[in-house]
Amino acid sequence: MQIVNYLKSSTMALLLMAGSATAAVDKITSSTTLPLDIPSRAYPVDTLLDVGIPTLNDGLYMTDDNDTVFPEVRYAEAIYFSNQLGKVLEKSGAWGAIRVTPNSDVIMDLYITGTIYQSDGETMDLEIVATDSSGKQWFSNRYKQSTGKYAYDRRLKSLGDPFQNLFIRIANDLLKYREAISDERAQELRTISELRFAKKFSPEAFDSYIKEDRNGILSISRLPAENDSILQRVRKIRERDYLYVDTMQDYYDGFSQQMHLAYQDFRRASYDSVVRARQLNQQGTKQIIGGIGAILAGIYGRTQARSNIADDAGTATAAVGGFVLKAGLDKRQKAAEINESVAEMGSSLEAEIAPQVIELEDRTVTLTGTVQAQYQQWQELLGKIYQQERATP
Repeated sequence: MQIVNYLKSSTMALLLMAGSATAAVDKITSSTTLPLDIPSRAYPVDTLLDVGIPTLNDGLYMTDDNDTVFPEVRYAEAIYFSNQLGKVLEKSGAWGAIRVTPNSDVIMDLYITGTIYQSDGETMDLEIVATDSSGKQWFSNRYKQSTGKYAYDRRLKSLGDPFQNLFIRIANDLLKYREAISDERAQELRTISELRFAKKFSPEAFDSYIKEDRNGILSISRLPAENDSILQRVRKIRERDYLYVDTMQDYYDGFSQQMHLAYQDFRRASYDSVVRARQLNQQGTKQIIGGIGAILAGIYGRTQARSNIADDAGTATAAVGGFVLKAGLDKRQKAAEINESVAEMGSSLEAEIAPQVIELEDRTVTLTGTVQAQYQQWQELLGKIYQQERATP
């Protein structure tokens, strides 16, 4: 009898919880933009470090079947976030050229790489690693930010990107590290970049100019003469490489602009989906627990029944439990449908991420495949151009 009373009281409590469950209150977050730090002094032009931002790792390998992550959207986000970070860095005025690059093969003075751990409209979680041209890591940090529903309120037209503050935090951390190194070190990093590029195209001529320690950190052994003919050729090749990378930057900028409105709509829907799905899942779980409790109580009541009245009461309890269980499962299904609707929106972005044919000033180069594949083809073309020019008297 004590067990029956316990089951009945527990069932009633669970039913009350399920029946009175209300939607959780959305968090309200501040829309105030963080201040973007600027250099404490004007850096000499020859100490401005060029920054390369290879498109972020999409992090898809870390997802599972329970994650509402759509590959076509995440791939687009990897480009979009890289470009957003580059724009913030430009505003700080602390750097030289800032380029989103297909990969880390583009030789720059400073590399900003990263991985997307979470991006669902409500929360963004990125891992960012900063490494200079010598191979020395500046830092490796995780940046996480959650936003509230007001970040997507169309009536607040003054609001910028919902996660702008996350990119500002990254930019400010980078500047703190840059402020801590000397101008001489910055010049050295720029020289290492040039020697690395030269060694890439003419290893037999430049292999002895830089050395690598047992930790993989590069340093300068000696410097070539400024009028070195091979160095002059390499510098011309590097200028052409910059021309290509700048053309690719136009592609990344255009891609980000084209996807901006569609992506913000997707983010808004994704935010609503994440919040509503969580609420529905919570309500559904409570109802399922309540339903199972009621069914167990009804079954136990029937097995212990000593009269027809008691048996009828047990049957009624089980029936109520079945109804509550079904309602809980229905809410779970509704949450899945919301997530599916977001997936359909995400697929609309897929058409906007196709690589484009690159038009250069002095020639038209037809490069096929992905952006990474195109850059590899470009590097092979540069190698042929270098060899042709070197063979020309």
